[in-house]
Amino acid sequence: MPRLSDVATVRQGLSRSGRSAAARPGDWEVELISGNNIREDRLVGSFEIIRIPLNELTEKHLLKAYDVLVTGKSTSAKVACVPRSIGRAVANSTLLVVRPSDSDVGLFVWWYLTSAEGRTQLETRMVASATLSSLSPAALAGLEVPLPPRSRLRRLAELIEVSERAYGAAREAAELRRSAVRTLLIGVQTATSPVTEEPHASD
Repeated sequence: MPRLSDVATVRQGLSRSGRSAAARPGDWEVELISGNNIREDRLVGSFEIIRIPLNELTEKHLLKAYDVLVTGKSTSAKVACVPRSIGRAVANSTLLVVRPSDSDVGLFVWWYLTSAEGRTQLETRMVASATLSSLSPAALAGLEVPLPPRSRLRRLAELIEVSERAYGAAREAAELRRSAVRTLLIGVQTATSPVTEEPHASD
C-alpha cells in the first residue's frame, strides 16, 4: 500500500512568526485559512484577510484546487479539500497542506481521510499534549493510503464530485426550506399577535 508521500507532498502551512517569509507585514493581500474554517470536512465561513510580503517563499504557500488541508495542531483531526473556487489564499501554520500529484488523487485522499478508517489513522499519529494534539508533516506523509489503480481512480473521483454536488444542492434546498418556513411562521405570529396600546399620560 502506498504512503501519502508517494502520491503527494506534505508541508506545514505558512508561519507568520519568528524569521519566516511572512513574519513582516507586506502589500500582498491574501486570505488566511485556519482550522476554524474546517467544518463537516469542508471549508466554510469567511476567511481572514492578511497582508504579507510577495516573494518566492510566500508564493509557494498559495493553495491550489484539490490540495487537502489537515489540522496539525487541534483538539481533533479535521480535513478539508480546497475547492476549485479558491481565490488567493494560504493555510496558516496550524494546518498541514497535502499537495497531490493530480486532482483525482486529491479527491480520493480527502475522501479517505474523512472516512472512519482514515480518521483513525490520523488520530493514531497525533501526539497529545495538555491542551492540543499535534500531527507533524513527517507523520502525515507516512500514512498509508489504499489508492486504487489509475483506471479505477478516475471513476471514483467522478463519483466523489457527483456526490459532493448532490450534497451541496441538498443543503442549499434545505436552507431555503428552513428560511421559508421561518419567514412564514414569523409572519403568521406577527399578524395574529394583539397590538398593545401605549398608556396615556393621564392614566
